[in-house]
Amino acid sequence: METQMTFAQKLERAFVELVDSRAERRNFGKGEFAAQVWPDVPAKAAASRWSAIRGKATNTGKPQGVLISDAESMAAVLGEDLSYLLAVAKENARK
Repeated sequence: METQMTFAQKLERAFVELVDSRAERRNFGKGEFAAQVWPDVPAKAAASRWSAIRGKATNTGKPQGVLISDAESMAAVLGEDLSYLLAVAKENARK
């Protein structure tokens, strides 16, 4: 049985897709971006975390959620304002 995503879940997925596409446009490698977002953890662990957020976590089969603190770090690495990215993601989630 397939469950419907709530708007909050759609917003979170839209935010992740937006950040991922903007990081890619800025020529960040996946591991490079992750290492800058989470500089306090080993690069391999940061890359695994970013992969779990973008795709499906190995233990649950679902994407890992995004903490507000992580979202702010992502925006900072991209040189963008978190509130702006959320506004764009919100519009994308409504489509």
